[in-house]
Formats: sequence, structure tokens, C-alpha cells
Amino acid sequence: MKKYVLITGASAGLGKAMAIELARQGHNLILVSLPNENLAELAQQIRISCNVKVAFYETDLCTRPNIEALVTWLRASKFEIFYLINNAGIGGSQAFELADTERIERIIQLNIVGTALLTRLVLPFLLKFSQSYILNVSSMAAFTPIPYKTVYPASKAFIYSFSLGLRAELSALGVQVSVVHPGPMPHSPENQARLQKHGRLGRMLTVPLQVIAQIALEQVQRGQSVIIPGWTNKFGYWVSRWVPWSWRRPLMVSMLRKELSPSV
Repeated sequence: MKKYVLITGASAGLGKAMAIELARQGHNLILVSLPNENLAELAQQIRISCNVKVAFYETDLCTRPNIEALVTWLRASKFEIFYLINNAGIGGSQAFELADTERIERIIQLNIVGTALLTRLVLPFLLKFSQSYILNVSSMAAFTPIPYKTVYPASKAFIYSFSLGLRAELSALGVQVSVVHPGPMPHSPENQARLQKHGRLGRMLTVPLQVIAQIALEQVQRGQSVIIPGWTNKFGYWVSRWVPWSWRRPLMVSMLRKELSPSV
């Protein structure tokens, strides 16, 4: 039986780093991402370099019919999936009164609705195994409100709560659920530009993608429920728990305003 790991948002960033790391460990992969993101080329590179089987599927997971079509394809292809990594997600920084309503909807649809629906529809695949895994990618943003991001951290707080509840529910069925909370990640020129505006603090909070992928996958195998990569992020988690929001709020406003245009 050829078992597969299904990874969403796999064409770049943390999803790509996880795909490469898992392939190096000898796992077969199913990569999912938006169309026109060179997913076929990535799949072929991984096949050649790691000698594993790699399938791919291009779609926008913001809509229910697309998610259902993906799962129909998985069934028709008779993939044996023992590991689901919900990595696909979107965010960004913008003053809420200027935010495009379509963008707000896409964040909620992908980060919340898409994650929940895909997990539910892939669960029957996972339950065929005595031991299977779900790794949900949340964010350090899940632990605190963030001005000028607003909807994004709220969506990642959902992922955090969803993961812990699901872990408690599914553990008796042999499905281990973990959630990883990376900090800032320089996975695109846009992200790199935003992080540079935070100066030294932004650099301190940034952990290389390959390191995050290695830590997350290793901690999943150890059975860890909540994974926070990097000592600076662990410190940030402590701050979010013990320092009152009223004290943190002015710093957050000052930091996040730097990501916006000077007119804000």
C-alpha cells in the first residue's frame, strides 16, 4: 500500500518546505495549490530528487464546490491518505475601514471554512489507518488581537481552538491532531518587505522556513499537540498570556502601522 501525505498551499512558503522535508523522509505526496503557481514543476523536481510519488491538484480552496471536487478526485484516484496538512491560508495588513470586503471574505472562507470542510471530507481517508495525522498551520497571531490585520488573527485563533477540540475528539479513533504556530515568515517579496519595516524585532521573530518545517514535522511524530517553533516565538507566547492587552496594544499599533502606507 502506497500511503500519501496531502498538503495544501504546497507551491511555496511553509507548504513547499514541508513537502520537500517529507519527501526527503520517503513519503509520497499530494500537493494542492492555486492554479498557475508552477506546481507541476515542483512535483517533478521532488519526484526526481527524492524518488517518491508526487501527485498534484490545482484549485482555489475558498469555495465549497472546489473542495468537494478535490475530494472527488482523491476518491477516484484511490489515494490512501494517512496524513493531512492544512497549510493554505491568506492574510495581509490593511486598515479595516479600507479593507476590500471580498478580501475579508476570502480570508474567512480559506482559513476557517476551507480548513474545516476539507478536514471533514478527508477524515474518512485517515480513519482507514490505525494511526493517522492532521497538522493544522495556525500562527503566533492566534494568541493576540492584531490591529490592521484584525480578521487574520481571528481566523488563526479559530484554527488553534478547532485543532485542540478535534484532537480531543479524534484521539480515540487513532487520528492525532497537532497545530503549529509559526511567527513571521519571509516566504514572498511582499512578506520580506513588511518584515524589514519591523527592523531588529522583525528579524528576531523570523525563523527560516526549513527550520519551521523540520521542527513541526518532528514534533508531530513526538505527539505534540501545540507546536511553537523558535525561542523568540515561545517568548512571544508567554508575553501574550501574561502581559495585559492594554499594555501590549500601543506597541502593536505602532508596529503594525509601519506595514501600511504613510497616509494611514
